[in-house]
This record gives sequence, structure tokens and C-alpha cells, in this order.
Amino acid sequence: MTARTRALAVLAVAATTVTLAAVPAAAANPITFAPRVDYSTGNHPEAVIDADLNGDGKTDVITADRYEWQLTVLLGTGAGALGPRTTVYPGDEPTALASADFNGDGKADVAVTTAGSVSLLLGNGDGTFKPRAAFPVSGGAEGIAAGDLNGDKKADVVISRPEGITVLLGNGDGTLGAGTDLLAGGYSRGVVLADLNGDTKTDIAIGGFFTGTVTVLIGNGDGTFGLPLPFPASVNPIDIAAGDFNRDGKLDLATADYGAGTVSVLLGNGNGTFGLPTPKAIGPNPFGVAVADLDLDGDPDLAVSLSGADSVTVLNNGNGTFEQAASLGTGTTPTEVHAADLDADNRADLITTNRYADGISVLLNRTTKPVPPASDLAVSLVASPRFGVLVPALQYAITVKNVGPQALTSGTVTATLPTPLNAVPGPGCTVSGRNVTCEVGPLAVGASTVKTFSAPLALFTIGTFKVTAKRTASVPADPNPTNDVAAPASCTTLGFILAICGPTPGGV
Repeated sequence: MTARTRALAVLAVAATTVTLAAVPAAAANPITFAPRVDYSTGNHPEAVIDADLNGDGKTDVITADRYEWQLTVLLGTGAGALGPRTTVYPGDEPTALASADFNGDGKADVAVTTAGSVSLLLGNGDGTFKPRAAFPVSGGAEGIAAGDLNGDKKADVVISRPEGITVLLGNGDGTLGAGTDLLAGGYSRGVVLADLNGDTKTDIAIGGFFTGTVTVLIGNGDGTFGLPLPFPASVNPIDIAAGDFNRDGKLDLATADYGAGTVSVLLGNGNGTFGLPTPKAIGPNPFGVAVADLDLDGDPDLAVSLSGADSVTVLNNGNGTFEQAASLGTGTTPTEVHAADLDADNRADLITTNRYADGISVLLNRTTKPVPPASDLAVSLVASPRFGVLVPALQYAITVKNVGPQALTSGTVTATLPTPLNAVPGPGCTVSGRNVTCEVGPLAVGASTVKTFSAPLALFTIGTFKVTAKRTASVPADPNPTNDVAAPASCTTLGFILAICGPTPGGV
């Protein structure tokens, strides 16, 4: 990764901290992409980001063209296509990009690492930029991320360098303060900002290309950081991204391992520490990694560019392990891979920078959103006197029909009796207080089941009594609550001498 904030990205600095809640894993959904479309950039595109540069609500694309000393701007049409190329001079040898509103005017700006500096290009809101303002950075800058590091709602910048990282706090007026150098492992391109220990403060994680480590710096919330915490990684982790890959509410890390031909996941413990890497072999020279829900099943997936195979590998799952779901062709030597919705269809598309093709490849996501499993249960209730010697009891029958579209695995329905009635449960039912709960299922689509219970009558059980019944649980979920509650069943009794039951006037 040469430039990205990853999960925290960029126009709204206040969105830097991600709050997670544990949710169940979803089943993997088949992934489909349209054939790639290539667009020309300058020589040796090194990084790519997206932003709405002209305020039209459509996603635009910016690349850093290292050996042409320029940025390429491609304004989006909103339909997945990109407009004509324009260029901007950002300084010598641009290598990495990030976007944020650095001067608080509501317009997207761009930060770019160049030889010995980071440049801010303030947006005019029409796809053009003001002349760059350069701020010195010691050593060669390789990666960049933007976010709020000190809680002042102003965009700050983190630069990854061969020796570690540099933090430059934003002043909120389009300028940056002096850089603070932090040693944090060896050479790194990838840098990610996220709340890795759950304290709502922004932390930093970088990959150490030569050290085979991932290093975490826990933020203090004031723009300073604790001591570097190194964790073992695979061989040559060149890029890094964050996501909750096992759905436990704790952020995890993924690395593209250039020398190992793998992508690795380091599961987070929720306190800023991480477990050992779990590598997955994917092909030659993984270079970039992006996180997005590519199969629309609700869990984060991985896209990894393979610079040695001219392709992107997409992996999906939801429990912290990944399986290859698709292999997508790209231009020559894809380096960075970036996820963004280019055609406003609420699906994450993919963009790769193709280093030796002097261009980018756009892969539009055509995956169909999975239909969640559902069983619509319709509940009805009838009551009748149960005759014996006089009228000893009222008899109730709950009918549950599975309307579909899928078979019911299990469920419950509950009837509630008014005072002074007490229930005697039938098969598959239990009583708690004045509630009768009956288990139903499995139940095929179109099938019905009947559950019964009775309410004995005493000499002085006199009056009109309404009993209700409703669905209280079901697996899979019920998509239609309108038929979950039965119309009340009404009976008028004169002790055990007389009982008349019938539908309640007016229904429910």
C-alpha cells in the first residue's frame, strides 16, 4: 500500500475511529466482476485513491505517477466510467496519496508524498487544485495515511519511511506542523490508522518489509504515541490493511507478503496486541491489499494484487480464514489495489495501478446481493368449548403455517391467557405463568402444524375472555411480521354451565 487510511478513510476526519460490535459470520456469497477497463495515466503509477473532487456526489480517481512527476485526475461519471485525464504537478517523484479536508472548507484535498516532503493540494471543489504547499519529511517517504490523531477534528498525516514513520499534525488551515519522527521497524510502504485497542483513540500499524514484522503504535489521543510494539509477520509484508475478519468486534490486520507469495491475517485481541500470522498462499509477489465487503454478505473480504501474475485475487469468508473466490486479470504488474464504489450501486469496485502499463485497471463489481434465509410463519388461533360433564374446559388450537420462501428449522409460538384462566399444555407446549409456549418445526414450505392447550373452567369462571397467540422465535428469520399475531380468540362463559366461543369482532 502506498497510500491509504484503509478503513478510516478520509473526507470526514471525525470518522477516524471505528467502533465494532461482534456479529455472527455470514456464509460466503459468489463474487462476480465485469471485464476490466483500462485507463491511461502517467509513467509508473505508484498509488491510487478516490475522492469526490468536484462535489457532484460521484467517485473520482487520482493516481500518483512517480516517474512523470505528476498526479492523474480522472473524474467519475457515476456510472462506472472515468472521464478524460487531467494532470497536476505535486512535486518530484510522487509515491503515495491520501485525501481529507485539510483546510475545513468542505472540499476534498489531496496529500501526496514526494522526494523529501509531503505536499498538500487544496481542492477548489471543481476537480482542480491550488498550487501545492510542501512540508519537509526526513528520508524517503513511501506511504501515507490521513486521520485525526489528536482529537481536534483537523486532518493529520502519517508518513511511512524506510526508517519508520513521521507524524505531521494538521493546523486546519491547509498547513501541517513540523514532523515528528518515530522509529517503528524497518522499511515499510503500508500504513493504516485505526482504533486497535478500543479506547476510541487512533493508533498506527505498519508492515516491516525487511524485518518481517507488523509494528503497532498505540495513540495517546494527543498526537503522541506509545513505544513501538512489534509482532511477527510473514516474509516481506509490503502492504497492510485493517478489518474485523473474524467478526468478534475486534480489529484484525492483513498483510500482503511480497516475498512469501501469501496474504496473512493477524487476529486482534482488542487491546492493541495481535496473534501469530495465518498465511494463505495466493500467488507470486503479492503487493497491495484492500478490505471491502466484495460479496455483499456483510463480512469483510480481501483483494490482493499479484504483481507477478498480472491479476487480483479476491478472498472471502467471515471467520478470520479466507478462501479464494475470484481471480481477476489486470494490466501489467499491478501494485496498489483500491476499493471504491465507482458506479453508485452500493457495491465495492476495484482499481489497480499497473506499474509497467502506465495505467490503471477498473473492475466493476457485479455480485448479486444474497437473499437472506427466511421463513414467513402465519399464526392463527381458534377456541371451542370442550364438552364433557357440562363444560369442563375451553380448548385452544394454534395453527402455524410456513408461507416460505424457505423451510422452517425451528420456532416457538406463545399464547397468553387472561386472569383467571390457567392453561394445561398439549404435546410440545410448556406453561409459565399465564403463558403457553409451543415449539414448532421443522416445517416445509406450505406445511402447517397445530398446537393445542386447554383452560379448565371453575364454577365461578364467569365473563368474556380473550386469548392471544403470536410467533415469538423462528429460524430462519421471519421476514413478515404482519401475520405473526393471531386474531384473539374470545369465549364467554357462565362457570362450567355454558360457554360460547367465536371470532373476536373487529379482528386483532
